[in-house]
Amino acid sequence: MEMFIRDYRIGDFPLISGALTDRDYQLVDNDILNTIDIIELRVDMFSDLDPAHVKNVFKELRDNFSKPIIATVRDIKEGGEKEVPNRLEMYKGIIPLSDVVDLEINADDIFPEIKKVCRLFKKILIGSYHNFNETPDLQKLAAIVDKGRAAGADIIKIAVKANSRHDLMDIFSLAMDHRDMQLITIAMGEKGLPSRILTPVIGSPITYGYIHTPSAPGQFSVAEVMSIFKKLKIR
Repeated sequence: MEMFIRDYRIGDFPLISGALTDRDYQLVDNDILNTIDIIELRVDMFSDLDPAHVKNVFKELRDNFSKPIIATVRDIKEGGEKEVPNRLEMYKGIIPLSDVVDLEINADDIFPEIKKVCRLFKKILIGSYHNFNETPDLQKLAAIVDKGRAAGADIIKIAVKANSRHDLMDIFSLAMDHRDMQLITIAMGEKGLPSRILTPVIGSPITYGYIHTPSAPGQFSVAEVMSIFKKLKIR
């Protein structure tokens, strides 16, 4: 089934996403905007978690930037920066203002409800899995992908820490095995850096760079990613 994020058809070419917060979104200029396709608003990194303030940031970006928005509210145990009170209600408030929603696959307490809201507002749901310590074996990673599909995620995102070249090769294998299934694959850390360019070549639909501050270990800037993609003739 074809999926679109506004005017982008998922899979036509790798999309570049950059993360922003309420502290830095007003600092984005046109040069930066030209290097990204999607803005990820990391609510767990906001300085002010008042729901009205958060909604205003989303509304301002929708009004002023012609870019799709990924809404992400990461829990601390999922790699989030801070605890967000009543995360379910926060998501419900910002889903209508977003184009894509990112939620951890293992957030079993809220995943079914978030999926219902995404279906109601016709938003794409990314089921993500983050492991900042290691790369689980391929069998475990495949099981996580299966769980995300069974839970109803439209796109699965696997982001794990690569501690060796073997870990990096495992991520490439995972990407190859699921290259027609809209699977985002990222190996974090210095040893995983090539994955941020090469898995999109294989078929990973979205890759992530930083705009002002890295939101995960081992990121290129969005400008670097776009420059490399253009040199490789995939953008």
